[in-house]
Amino acid sequence: MDKCSILSFTFFRFKAMRKVLLLPVLCLFLLLTAARPAAEVELIKKRVLSERVEILIPKGFEVMSEQQMEFNYAKSQSRPSMIFTNSKEASLTFNYTDNAADQDMIDMYAATFYKTYTKQFKDAKWFENGVKEINGRKVGYMELMKPELGHEVYTLIFFTDVEDKLLMCTFTCADRQKPEWEAVAKQIMASVKTNQ
Repeated sequence: MDKCSILSFTFFRFKAMRKVLLLPVLCLFLLLTAARPAAEVELIKKRVLSERVEILIPKGFEVMSEQQMEFNYAKSQSRPSMIFTNSKEASLTFNYTDNAADQDMIDMYAATFYKTYTKQFKDAKWFENGVKEINGRKVGYMELMKPELGHEVYTLIFFTDVEDKLLMCTFTCADRQKPEWEAVAKQIMASVKTNQ
C-alpha cells in the first residue's frame, strides 16, 4: 500500500471510530435531557378559603374570575368555591362542600368516591388511590386519566376535612401535559395544611 492509501484508510477508520464513540454519548445525553422536566415549576405558599387552608400553588396561576366561572360551570350542578388556573392549560379547584366530615370519615369518603368514579368513568386509567397522612392529617386521594369532552384529562383529586366540612381539591391538565404537571400536582397535595 502506498502512503496515500494508508492515510485514506487511517482517516476512514478514525471517522468510523468517532461515530461509534459518539453514538453512546449522544444517546446518554438524549436520555438525560428527556428525563428532566422541560422547566421547573415554582410553587408559592397561599392561604385560601378565608385563611382556612395553606397550600402551594404554581407561580403564575391566577384565581379565575367570577364571570369565567359562571361561563365554565353554567350547566353544572355544583361549582367549585375557587379555581386557580394558568390560561386553561392546568387548573386547581377547591370545593368547600356542605358535606359533614372529620378525620374518622376520610377512609369512608375515599372508598365511596373510588366506587363512584370507577362506575362513572369506566374507561378511566387508574394510577393510584387511597388515604395518606399529610402534615398530621388524613387526606384521601384519587389519581387517574379520564375521558372528558373527547380527550383524556390527567386528574388528581384530594380531600380532607376543614372545620367539620369536606374540602375537595382537584388538579387537572391535558393528558399530553401529564409529564410536566404530575410531580407538581403531588407536591401541591403534599403541601395541604388546615387550621385544625
